[in-house]
Amino acid sequence: DIAAELDIAAARTRDRGDWTGSSSLLTRAASLTADPPARARRLLDAAEASAVAGSPGRAQALLDEAAVHRQDRLYNGLAQRVQARIHRLTGAPAAATDALLSAARELGPVDIRLARDILVEALVQAQISGSLAPPGASRRGVAEAARSLQLPAGLPATTGDVVLEADTAVHLEGLTSAAPRLQQAIKAVREEKPTAPELFQWLAAACAHATILGDDIALHELARRLHAEATRRGAVIPMALALSHTALSELIAGHIAESERFFDQRAALEEVRGSQQGLGALLVAAWRGRFEEARTLTEAVREHAARTGQGYQLVFLDYARCVVELSRCRYNEAYLSLEGQIGDTSQVKFALVDMVEAASRSGRQDEALDVLDDLSRLADRTPVPGLLGDLARARALTAPDPSSAETLYRLAVRHHEDARGPLRLARSHQLYGEWLRRERRPKEARRELRTAYELFDAMGALGHASRTAQELAAAGATPPTAANAPGGGDRLTPQEARVARLAAGGATNGEIAAQLYLSVHTVDYHLRKVFRKLDIHSRRELADRRDRITSA
Repeated sequence: DIAAELDIAAARTRDRGDWTGSSSLLTRAASLTADPPARARRLLDAAEASAVAGSPGRAQALLDEAAVHRQDRLYNGLAQRVQARIHRLTGAPAAATDALLSAARELGPVDIRLARDILVEALVQAQISGSLAPPGASRRGVAEAARSLQLPAGLPATTGDVVLEADTAVHLEGLTSAAPRLQQAIKAVREEKPTAPELFQWLAAACAHATILGDDIALHELARRLHAEATRRGAVIPMALALSHTALSELIAGHIAESERFFDQRAALEEVRGSQQGLGALLVAAWRGRFEEARTLTEAVREHAARTGQGYQLVFLDYARCVVELSRCRYNEAYLSLEGQIGDTSQVKFALVDMVEAASRSGRQDEALDVLDDLSRLADRTPVPGLLGDLARARALTAPDPSSAETLYRLAVRHHEDARGPLRLARSHQLYGEWLRRERRPKEARRELRTAYELFDAMGALGHASRTAQELAAAGATPPTAANAPGGGDRLTPQEARVARLAAGGATNGEIAAQLYLSVHTVDYHLRKVFRKLDIHSRRELADRRDRITSA
């Protein structure tokens, strides 16, 4: 049977990560299949492979052809799941959530485990929709659907069941009740084998759990694993999620150049799919201190979020505004930017300490203490160095007397010395130095502020470097000159800037082509333009300017 042999070949091709090739083989097998149900199932498998490969048009055509032969609940549920993945590729998260809910309802009576795993995927999608989700496709709506589809008594729970129960609990019961289950779910996913069929969905959900718990260490580990698995299997949808989570993990650590690299890859992936997303560029611009660029990108991101229904972008848009306003010491505006984004399921728990700073320095002492209470409970649940340092710094900002404040600032520094990346440590030195200056201890203030400045400058956080330089001047020091100050001639197109940053980091033309989904010839073309615009002649010169490469 030639069709059966093609099925086997398709499976082998898929296992090598070539989903496009697998889809072609399955389509050929379907064309040789006379039996309508068998033909439809091969077409459905081909459609799924095309969706995983990131080809929504081809996937939809195959799915439409397969739909002529509607069959049983299992087939119809699987078809709905493929339809959901096509919606995901075309940037329609609410439609994807609706299709996944339909798939779960169809599959519930015949395959409860698969139905519940699909609900995990639906919750991930609902998180993308965020505040822009229609009522039936909201996180709470999906959680209620999951509660109505319970695991039968006596059936052992899988990792997917643990993940789903944790996700359902946080949306229906709140974080206090759900926290232990979220931690249990993260542990289960960490221990899961790489061969698990639903591993992508579980890893994506666990990344969201880590952000809800404020666990930057777990987020980093899970995001890196999701990225590695998506790369190994050649799966486009998980790759997009992996790049976003990994970029965020690096950004909040202060590895801004590394974060920008992952955001660039995500942007390139979106462009290949015919879409544009400027959120990563906005977050990087905010931390780089490129305020005019951030202002322009803010409007573009807001429009994109509204058009596509991707409400999660609005959360990070507000976070970017908070970063900009804090670096400019505009505390009232910083507080207002994130005021509505802090709750049990917030994705910006790492900004709670920033909210305490903004509130306390804009005369909102009651609000500062309320956020401090939230941060205290979070650090109790997730006692990682980053959160413990955040808590100490927040308590210092609201301390009633100088002795307590100093002890707490020093504790914040000690905890943040053990945190992932330099960003939190830099901010603790910065605020401690500012406090010392206000206490009329300029010599000690200069020591802390110089340390903060050097850290900010090294990571390219030029907005906060500028704020710290002003404090140093006020403390009697000569204002330093930023080693990484942006130059005026480094204005490239976004794609040129992505190519330039990768080349500056040591990537070969072939590696750049693979990461940005370009041909080697196109990479070479962009690099020639980069060299001409920057008036440089070697990759070594380009490497020296890596942190100053910006786009128009």
